[in-house]
Amino acid sequence: LKDGLLLPTPQPTPVEGNVLKLSERLFDEDAVILDRPASTSVRYAAEHGPAIEMSWQGVQELGIWSKPGGAPFLCIEPWHGIARPVDFDGDFVDKPSLMLIAPGAKRVLSYQIRLL
Repeated sequence: LKDGLLLPTPQPTPVEGNVLKLSERLFDEDAVILDRPASTSVRYAAEHGPAIEMSWQGVQELGIWSKPGGAPFLCIEPWHGIARPVDFDGDFVDKPSLMLIAPGAKRVLSYQIRLL
Protein backbone atom coordinates (compact mmCIF):
# COMPACT_ATOMS: atom_id res chain seq x y z
CA LEU A 1 0.00 0.00 0.00
CA LYS A 2 1.01 3.60 -0.62
CA ASP A 3 -1.09 6.34 0.98
CA GLY A 4 -3.82 3.75 1.57
CA LEU A 5 -3.90 2.59 -2.08
CA LEU A 6 -2.54 -0.61 -3.63
CA LEU A 7 0.68 -0.33 -5.60
CA PRO A 8 0.40 -1.44 -9.25
CA THR A 9 2.72 -4.42 -8.77
CA PRO A 10 2.78 -6.92 -5.90
CA GLN A 11 5.53 -6.32 -3.36
CA PRO A 12 7.85 -9.03 -2.03
CA THR A 13 6.32 -10.82 0.93
CA PRO A 14 7.87 -10.15 4.32
CA VAL A 15 6.94 -13.72 5.32
CA GLU A 16 10.00 -15.99 5.57
CA GLY A 17 9.05 -19.66 5.47
CA ASN A 18 5.92 -19.56 7.58
CA VAL A 19 7.00 -16.72 9.91
CA LEU A 20 6.28 -13.00 9.75
CA LYS A 21 8.90 -11.31 11.90
CA LEU A 22 7.44 -8.24 13.55
CA SER A 23 9.45 -5.05 13.80
CA GLU A 24 8.75 -1.38 14.49
CA ARG A 25 9.40 -0.59 10.79
CA LEU A 26 7.27 -3.37 9.26
CA PHE A 27 4.15 -1.21 9.01
CA ASP A 28 5.81 2.10 8.08
CA GLU A 29 4.22 2.03 4.60
CA ASP A 30 0.86 0.54 5.71
CA ALA A 31 -0.68 -2.88 6.27
CA VAL A 32 0.86 -6.14 5.13
CA ILE A 33 -1.69 -7.77 2.83
CA LEU A 34 -1.40 -11.47 2.11
CA ASP A 35 -3.36 -12.16 -1.09
CA ARG A 36 -4.80 -15.67 -1.11
CA PRO A 37 -2.56 -16.99 1.67
CA ALA A 38 -1.71 -20.69 1.52
CA SER A 39 -3.00 -21.20 5.06
CA THR A 40 -6.40 -20.50 6.58
CA SER A 41 -5.03 -19.85 10.05
CA VAL A 42 -2.32 -17.89 11.83
CA ARG A 43 -0.90 -18.05 15.33
CA TYR A 44 0.57 -15.13 17.24
CA ALA A 45 2.65 -15.81 20.32
CA ALA A 46 4.23 -13.08 22.42
CA GLU A 47 7.72 -13.88 23.67
CA HIS A 48 6.63 -14.04 27.32
CA GLY A 49 2.88 -14.25 27.22
CA PRO A 50 -0.22 -15.96 25.90
CA ALA A 51 -0.85 -16.91 22.27
CA ILE A 52 -3.85 -16.61 19.98
CA GLU A 53 -4.83 -18.50 16.87
CA MET A 54 -7.14 -17.09 14.21
CA SER A 55 -8.68 -19.22 11.48
CA TRP A 56 -11.02 -18.15 8.69
CA GLN A 57 -13.10 -19.36 5.75
CA GLY A 58 -14.40 -17.66 2.62
CA VAL A 59 -12.04 -14.69 2.47
CA GLN A 60 -9.29 -13.95 -0.05
CA GLU A 61 -6.89 -11.71 1.85
CA LEU A 62 -5.38 -11.37 5.27
CA GLY A 63 -4.51 -7.88 6.48
CA ILE A 64 -1.94 -7.48 9.25
CA TRP A 65 -1.20 -4.04 10.60
CA SER A 66 -0.24 -1.92 13.54
CA LYS A 67 0.52 1.70 14.16
CA PRO A 68 3.72 2.67 12.29
CA GLY A 69 6.72 3.04 14.58
CA GLY A 70 5.53 0.42 17.04
CA ALA A 71 2.41 0.06 19.14
CA PRO A 72 1.16 -2.19 21.94
CA PHE A 73 -1.24 -3.98 19.57
CA LEU A 74 -1.29 -6.03 16.36
CA CYS A 75 -4.37 -6.28 14.13
CA ILE A 76 -4.93 -9.53 12.24
CA GLU A 77 -7.95 -9.21 9.95
CA PRO A 78 -9.42 -11.61 7.38
CA TRP A 79 -10.44 -9.44 4.41
CA HIS A 80 -12.51 -9.95 1.29
CA GLY A 81 -11.98 -6.75 -0.63
CA ILE A 82 -9.06 -4.39 -0.40
CA ALA A 83 -8.14 -0.81 -1.18
CA ARG A 84 -8.31 0.29 -4.80
CA PRO A 85 -5.11 0.25 -6.85
CA VAL A 86 -3.28 3.57 -7.31
CA ASP A 87 -4.07 3.58 -11.05
CA PHE A 88 -7.69 2.35 -10.82
CA ASP A 89 -10.29 4.71 -12.28
CA GLY A 90 -13.11 2.26 -13.03
CA ASP A 91 -16.50 1.77 -11.44
CA PHE A 92 -16.69 0.59 -7.84
CA VAL A 93 -18.28 -2.72 -8.93
CA ASP A 94 -15.20 -3.46 -11.04
CA LYS A 95 -12.77 -2.97 -8.16
CA PRO A 96 -10.36 -5.92 -7.69
CA SER A 97 -11.29 -8.45 -4.96
CA LEU A 98 -14.80 -7.04 -4.60
CA MET A 99 -17.42 -9.62 -3.70
CA LEU A 100 -20.79 -9.03 -5.33
CA ILE A 101 -23.72 -10.91 -3.82
CA ALA A 102 -26.88 -11.04 -5.90
CA PRO A 103 -30.17 -9.96 -4.28
CA GLY A 104 -31.59 -12.86 -2.29
CA ALA A 105 -28.31 -14.78 -2.38
CA LYS A 106 -26.13 -15.31 0.65
CA ARG A 107 -22.49 -15.97 1.34
CA VAL A 108 -21.01 -17.24 4.57
CA LEU A 109 -17.68 -15.81 5.67
CA SER A 110 -16.33 -16.68 9.08
CA TYR A 111 -13.43 -16.44 11.44
CA GLN A 112 -12.63 -17.98 14.79
CA ILE A 113 -10.23 -16.82 17.50
CA ARG A 114 -8.79 -19.20 20.08
CA LEU A 115 -6.79 -18.22 23.13
CA LEU A 116 -3.97 -20.68 23.68
